[in-house]
Amino acid sequence: MEPVSIYTVDTCKPGVTSVPNDSKAKSYTFDEVIDFIGFGRTTVHIFLASSIVMMAVLNETMGISIVIPAAQCDLNLSSTDKGILTGVSFAGIIVSSHFWGYIADTKGRRSTLIVSLLLTATCALVSGFSINFTMMAVMRFLVGVFVSAPSATIFAYLGEFFKTTKRTIVITYASVAVGLSGVFTATTGWYVLSFDWEVLLPGVAFTLRPWRLLFIVYTLPTLIGACWLIFLPESPKFYLSRDRQSEAFAILQRLYLENHPNATVDDFCIKHIVPEAGQKIRSKDSRSAAGCWHVARSMWNQTVPLFQKSNVVNFTICCVVQFGLFVVSAGMGLWFPDIVNRITTSNTTDTTVCDALSTTLIYSNATEDRLESTSISPVCNDNVNERVFIYAMTLGGLYTVLYLVMSALMQKLGRKSVVGFNLFFSGFSGIILHMLGLELLQVPNGSSYRCSVSILRSGGSQCAEIDDQFTNTAFAGTITERYDWSDTTLPRQLDDCSNLMPEVRSSSPFYTKFAPHRVQEMPGVSHPMAVRKE
Repeated sequence: MEPVSIYTVDTCKPGVTSVPNDSKAKSYTFDEVIDFIGFGRTTVHIFLASSIVMMAVLNETMGISIVIPAAQCDLNLSSTDKGILTGVSFAGIIVSSHFWGYIADTKGRRSTLIVSLLLTATCALVSGFSINFTMMAVMRFLVGVFVSAPSATIFAYLGEFFKTTKRTIVITYASVAVGLSGVFTATTGWYVLSFDWEVLLPGVAFTLRPWRLLFIVYTLPTLIGACWLIFLPESPKFYLSRDRQSEAFAILQRLYLENHPNATVDDFCIKHIVPEAGQKIRSKDSRSAAGCWHVARSMWNQTVPLFQKSNVVNFTICCVVQFGLFVVSAGMGLWFPDIVNRITTSNTTDTTVCDALSTTLIYSNATEDRLESTSISPVCNDNVNERVFIYAMTLGGLYTVLYLVMSALMQKLGRKSVVGFNLFFSGFSGIILHMLGLELLQVPNGSSYRCSVSILRSGGSQCAEIDDQFTNTAFAGTITERYDWSDTTLPRQLDDCSNLMPEVRSSSPFYTKFAPHRVQEMPGVSHPMAVRKE
């Protein structure tokens, strides 16, 4: 049974002098202390810094889907290579999440966040100077290993500065940064990749091109978040859980004074907080013998309770729900630009989405077989279609709006109802998607489809808060090649290939589509321009 405080917060107000001097009489729960401190300047800084960190996590994990198409020629990437690069950071998150959870629980939220963010930024910047696929894969894997820490720890850090009843709503509002990340990566990607310059660095095995600069741009929120956290306090709840009450009270007093500029030290009259159950036991355990064996044993002791009878059901439900949400949201988020690109380049509107995708795949495979049989090799095309950026920005905007809507709904309906509605509506939208004709998905009517995808992703933060237990789950996705068939230089380039054999030229879908004397429009083909082998 939770201990009851002797005095409520109302008895401890600035100017009140009738509070007894006995420190034991001044016992408050942590939520009461947070309520007494209120929401002010420092709390706003903590909220904004946490939002920046959330944005940084999405930049590092999802921004790669925009960079890879532009980097495929310089790194000689195959479709398999691009799929690996897209998913390897998620593999790093999976293998390191448990370790970072232990570090955050024993060494502190803030210090873990700062160190991991700086390491993430370092690896991300180095990956921008990769000279081959292997180097890029290793560095992106390390990015995933280090970004795993802020991907979950930031929720605990932010939530512990708010009372329990407000924690989920605050975290959901902060998750608006997830949508802003989509807008940021698409906007900056569109701008940076619109340039066509290259710098040959002497003595270095690579050429500096815009896509390398894009890694630096995407890393800026990571560096900003790390620097911002340096000036912010550690979670007082973490110090209390380690039985370091003097440090916890110093932070709580700092929060109170900074949130109330006219207050004095004497106005903060709270001297004792009711300890949580098991707090001192964990403290003694964390200060015992050091070493690898102790770390492993401590991690085991903190993991076993999750599988006890009282927790295993809720833990399993959270894992299953999050698994579904992240598989669909991350997977669909990475495939979404390519799916839209194939559908919008198709000239048929009386078919379903699956049929349209199958049709473009058949044309692509047939074209590749024809080129192989005639000794014609494709020229690498690293142009990124502008529609990729437009749809990505639209999707990010929808995420932002839906996070705000879900935050408001949770205050009225509660967490469980909102999560249940999101899961049901997302599943329903996914089923209906297979039955819709293409005319319903064309712009601007395609917004209904993008909204469905947004809802798939917007449910993640609410689900993660079902029982205030955050679990790191991340799943790999792949993307396929994207070719810019709207490039106006293609018809001229194809005409320059007049030495192609007549039978190949007349039967080639991409030649028929773009040649000035074309007699019919062919469905979109995901294959680059072709030239004769030397």
